Amino acid sequence: MIYVSGRFLLQNLTGVNRFAYELCRAWMSLGIPFTVCCPPGKIKEYYDVSGFCIVVCGQLKSHIWEQLFLPFWFNKIQGKKLLVCFTGLGPLLVRKKVMTIHDLAFMANPSWYSLTYRLWYRLMTPLCAATSLKILTVSNFSKSEIMRRLSVSSEKISVIHNAISPKFYCSEDKYANGKKFCSGEKYILAVSSIDPRKNFFMLLKAFKHVTDKSIKLYIIGGQDGIYSTSIAELHEVNGSERINWLGRVSDAMLKEYYLHALCFVYPSLYEGFGIPPLEAMACGTPTIVSDISVLREVCGEASLYVNPRDEKDIADKINLLVDDENLCQELIIKGRKRCTTFDWLHSAQILIDEIGH
Repeated sequence: MIYVSGRFLLQNLTGVNRFAYELCRAWMSLGIPFTVCCPPGKIKEYYDVSGFCIVVCGQLKSHIWEQLFLPFWFNKIQGKKLLVCFTGLGPLLVRKKVMTIHDLAFMANPSWYSLTYRLWYRLMTPLCAATSLKILTVSNFSKSEIMRRLSVSSEKISVIHNAISPKFYCSEDKYANGKKFCSGEKYILAVSSIDPRKNFFMLLKAFKHVTDKSIKLYIIGGQDGIYSTSIAELHEVNGSERINWLGRVSDAMLKEYYLHALCFVYPSLYEGFGIPPLEAMACGTPTIVSDISVLREVCGEASLYVNPRDEKDIADKINLLVDDENLCQELIIKGRKRCTTFDWLHSAQILIDEIGH
């Protein structure tokens, strides 16, 4: 029997948590039985858990629940069983488990994170990896990082790609009339948590050099105490009134913002995968992303690439897309094709094949 660590259901719908949720939904669609183990508390409204088999166990809902209460409950279960942890780590005291490492950014650049976060993950990640039957990750780039930084063999690691929710796909006629926001504003869009590796410092510097001063920058994403960057600090880089910090929004609103953006910009310094560029492609929005290996792996020929450490290059590519309608249409066509190469049902089936259940 497959059990899934469901702590993510009590948390905000981040990219990592979306991976867990969408794979569970895909397993349901494929008729694969599993049980989600949750800590006590209210499941967030973003998650439709109708049809899920959910059991509540233990106390608290933090790492203490995952490392103490969950293993105490799981280890009492009789028979053939496997615990799958989609959002990282997993309980050290459970040996019959599969863990997920989305990326090793905390090792690549510890300064991006709070001291508590990086010390915890620096200690626990190698230990949990050593005690897991298999490690899941989301890209070949992340697989190579795990092999190099944790000295894990290739055979122990399975690549299970992210995909995008079907709700982000739009028919051609939905956006054939151009990019006009309901308020009439023209804007470029960035979507991610306020995380130093997402490189907002450089994006805000680049935005000063966007030629058309009527264009705004909309930024969607929440703050989290684990990161060493705050919106207040970013305001010191560029406090222009043309920059709108929108925080977290619903998927329905996110889709609308994608649909009407002139372009989507993702100048990240380090990623495990990168879902937002694919969501933008599905909504018919041309994308600009960092020229780093993992985004080459994900976006292929469907994006413009920039040096994420060069504000002029970022600004030049934004200006190019704003002015070149033919290039926009070319990227839209390539993007619509590219995003369909990633599919949750396909990933869910590969996962079942890999873990042998």
